[in-house]
Amino acid sequence: MSPLPPADTAAAAGSRSTRPRPIVVTSGTGCDPDRGTNLGHAGYSYAFVARQFTRLLEADFELRPIATREAGQPGEGPPIAAHLGFRPPHEFELVPGVKNVLIPAWEFPEIPRAPWVTDPRQDWARTANACDLILQLCEFTREAFERGGVTTPMTVIPVPVAPAYFEVDDWRADREILLETPALVLGGRKTGADRDIQSTPPRPAPPAASGGSSVWMRSVRSIYQRCVHPLVPVWAERGVKAGLREARRQRALTRRGPVERVDQISLSGVVFTTVFNPFDRRKNWEDLLSAWHSALGDREGVTLVLKLVGSDPSGIDEVLSRCQALDLRGGGRVILLTGFLTDAQMVDLARATTWYVTPTRAEGACLPLMQWLAAGRPAVATCHTAIRDYFSHAQGLVVESHPEPCPWPHDPSQVFRTTWQRTVWSSLAEQLRVAHHMALHDPGRYAGLSQGARQVSRERHHPSVVGPRLRQQLGELVNASHPAQPRGA
Repeated sequence: MSPLPPADTAAAAGSRSTRPRPIVVTSGTGCDPDRGTNLGHAGYSYAFVARQFTRLLEADFELRPIATREAGQPGEGPPIAAHLGFRPPHEFELVPGVKNVLIPAWEFPEIPRAPWVTDPRQDWARTANACDLILQLCEFTREAFERGGVTTPMTVIPVPVAPAYFEVDDWRADREILLETPALVLGGRKTGADRDIQSTPPRPAPPAASGGSSVWMRSVRSIYQRCVHPLVPVWAERGVKAGLREARRQRALTRRGPVERVDQISLSGVVFTTVFNPFDRRKNWEDLLSAWHSALGDREGVTLVLKLVGSDPSGIDEVLSRCQALDLRGGGRVILLTGFLTDAQMVDLARATTWYVTPTRAEGACLPLMQWLAAGRPAVATCHTAIRDYFSHAQGLVVESHPEPCPWPHDPSQVFRTTWQRTVWSSLAEQLRVAHHMALHDPGRYAGLSQGARQVSRERHHPSVVGPRLRQQLGELVNASHPAQPRGA
């Protein structure tokens, strides 16, 4: 194991603390990764990036989170030196009179150039070129902005990974780790902490509706839409829909097969882990479920952990329904983690994991993959977009993929204007088989991939590497002459 890069010395920290710190305001997307607030909403991942960056800036700068519409130079007090915006360009608001720094995450080879819905900020080059500096998270995104006509100075600053992940010890097949968290468990044999959990028995499926019944239901819906719906308040309709979603979720728990609802899970053996938002089409979790079931669903001692981001019942219901559609009669086990995990619990989940797996179609950062690699857990993953910066055959098993037309996620027209990567399903299934065999029967090769993952992560994502580069870039910008007049977009 190569030594960690040297951290900042205490003397340097002390000298910084004696100087007045420049004021830097930060704006984000309104999510709180420490409390789990608004996780799963659009742009939630920016909050995790912002937290990692701001932790490295606290010693040198006085950071003040703000809503950008209320920002501006105050009439009294010290001036604001810079504004850091952790958000996409079409949501970025320039703060007049200060240095504006855009920190975007983008996973497509082209950036939006033609504005729609009369919003000029949808021309990303226009917004980006009004900024003073752009901190890119990967080379792929920097290249996309350059191709789109952005001329603002850009520097690639990788997302730093919390030091706790670098301290995770090597994976062992005989280790058992308990997590106190709500979870849904499907398949597998009950062992350890699961023995005392009562399984929910399957119930017979309801009889199929007759043709006359279907016609009657359509008539009722038509009458409701024409006569009743216009009179129902929006708040009441939303409450009814939320209740129906919860009822469907509860019914799904008992409809197709046994599901265990537990407050504690025990992880041991070969564990594959993935973290995703069920509504994020890029994550391609549907292919992962079917490929894992085909390749490893009949193997005992194998677990697929799905850590779901967000608490929307409809998202949980969709993933659960897909899992229940699988024939989990073998020894394989699927676990859905539906609750919020603290930082320490996420580290424990990484410790219990053998392989991180993601057949993603596009990524602008993918912090969970970075964290698991830093913990010495190789990955089964596609290798494209931002992932190319820190993942290769030296850090895991690469799943084949090919370009495929797609729309930008926030484009209301959903016209195919760009591409993402289509996963080769057969390659995903085969690499999962290879990963399982390697973990049990080829420990030397597994250890080599584990060390490769640790080395690249230490050289690229350790805070002692990212911190000096980040502080230097921001320090140079702050120390440069301030704009004479407030600027706007």
